[in-house]
Amino acid sequence: MKIITFFLLLFQINFGSFQRPVKRVIKYEKTELALTAKSHVLMDYESREVLYQNNEHEKLFPASMTKMMGMLLVLEAIDDKKLSWTDMVTPTSEACSMGGTQIFLAPNESMSVEDLFKSVAINSANDAIVALGEKVSGSHASFVEKMNKRSKELNMNDTHFANATGFDNPEHYTSAYDMGLLACELLTHNEDILRFTRLKESYIRTDTENPFWLVNTNKLLGHYDGLDGLKTGYTNLAGYNLTATAQREGVRLVSVTMGADSIKNRSQDTVKLLNHGFSKLERVALFTKDEIMTRVDFKNAKNKETPIYPKTDVAPTFPKGTKEGDLDISIMLTKDSAPLKAEEEVGYLSIKYQGQEKKYPLIVKEDVENKKYLDYLSDSLLEIFSLN
Repeated sequence: MKIITFFLLLFQINFGSFQRPVKRVIKYEKTELALTAKSHVLMDYESREVLYQNNEHEKLFPASMTKMMGMLLVLEAIDDKKLSWTDMVTPTSEACSMGGTQIFLAPNESMSVEDLFKSVAINSANDAIVALGEKVSGSHASFVEKMNKRSKELNMNDTHFANATGFDNPEHYTSAYDMGLLACELLTHNEDILRFTRLKESYIRTDTENPFWLVNTNKLLGHYDGLDGLKTGYTNLAGYNLTATAQREGVRLVSVTMGADSIKNRSQDTVKLLNHGFSKLERVALFTKDEIMTRVDFKNAKNKETPIYPKTDVAPTFPKGTKEGDLDISIMLTKDSAPLKAEEEVGYLSIKYQGQEKKYPLIVKEDVENKKYLDYLSDSLLEIFSLN
């Protein structure tokens, strides 16, 4: 409580427009890690801050890390109620003909969205991701179009997809940085993705005489503390790729390694990246979503001094050793008049550290109604009597 009081004394309230930053880089002393793969990036999931980079914008073959975009589109379709986990999918002959890693779907077979998704997340099944794409978009080709559209929305400027599987193609490429952005977006779905990617193994077709064993392709699971995902990839041209995520003491990191020459070197690079990140960062709990940040007299509002709150708990990550006096905290209001709906965003909390800014939306928790004629009359009468 002492720290919170200190911060409130520093608050400034200003009006301005909300702009979400695309990329921020923490200014650490330059560190060189002994890495062997072609390209790397390390990000803090919460802020998307880049903690380490090496050839992060080099365009390379993603291999099966491609499937992260397919999984994202499936989860977004579920969120939008266009799809459910229990929906049944009957694959086309195209989906069933996919080579490489597969679960050997048959044209007349029907499988749930959940089992297909599990097969992609754990076993990297090519036939399963194409079948899901057909369910979401009508065809594999339409699904790929949607993948490219979504990548543009995520500012994945080094990326173009030619298929949903990750098969090598001159028109199918990405960068470590873009895969980091994609992974962070995928992780906003939290348990919907991690409940699958953290599993070392699982089964599908459990109601048949021949259950199919799924074995996770991420061999770091169970061998690195806090690691619970995310997606591997390999082809002869791509080499060994891995987008990994791990969480310790509230800090979640995302690392991307592309173009390693072996599983061993891919794993070693990933461990070095994650160790580097966890040695640098800590999470600082500043405010909960139930704490009043300030009270505002909105124009034309029936009631005065409306409390505003953070939309979520405010617990940003900072370099270890950051002191409270190093932070510049202010409230920026983007709306100043009634009416307002409950849960409506009215501004943001700005937290600046060494020139870098983190923003957290601020909301009202109840409707803020306009004054009515009788309210204005009552205010006028009160003012008259107070003068007398």
